[in-house]
Amino acid sequence: MSMSIPFDTLDYAKKLESTGMPAAQAEQQSKVLADVLGKSVAFPSDLVAVERNLISKIESAELKVEARLATLIGEISLGKWMLGTVLAVNIAIALKLFFK
Repeated sequence: MSMSIPFDTLDYAKKLESTGMPAAQAEQQSKVLADVLGKSVAFPSDLVAVERNLISKIESAELKVEARLATLIGEISLGKWMLGTVLAVNIAIALKLFFK
């Protein structure tokens, strides 16, 4: 959304003229300054749009991290069960060999 800032180019040009600047140069400088200020100032609506965009990206990243974390937790749980099974089988084999 484009909005204009309250900048009185005529008043600014008159102030420049009162310091001795030629009228044409003062007018041109006031127009250029108004153009620059209009493009470089962030308005509340601009900031709200940026905030919404950032929140959306953060939430998306959080969902991806949560999904990956759930996958990792599942893989760790599976690894624990596999390790437990392998240890139980090895202990059973060792006991069988020991008590033979």
